[in-house]
Amino acid sequence: MGNLSFHTTEEQIYELFSRCGDIKRVFMGLDKIKKKAWGFCFAEYYNRLDAENAMWFLNGTRLDDRIIHTDWDLAFREGRQYGHRPEDQVRNAFCEDFDVGRGGSGKQAQARDRRGIH
Repeated sequence: MGNLSFHTTEEQIYELFSRCGDIKRVFMGLDKIKKKAWGFCFAEYYNRLDAENAMWFLNGTRLDDRIIHTDWDLAFREGRQYGHRPEDQVRNAFCEDFDVGRGGSGKQAQARDRRGIH
């Protein structure tokens, strides 16, 4: 799933997605360097029907004041939790359309920090 707040926790993912069935495991997407949430995650279910229900019924759901998106994925494998290439991380750090509700470190957040605005 994507478009998560950088502040969304695994517990919140489990709480919402377990409404569709038993979750085997959740992998939070992480910034490769800082090891902090990066706005996406993987949820693995024990059976396909539960995964289908989650994809169809939870896509477009509001979680942590964000509209989340679900999609099929081939499968989690080690290293996939670091979903962005290094050049994307640099570009994201300087994006013009920073979303304060999501978190992160865009230009607007950096400018607010320099001015002492929180």
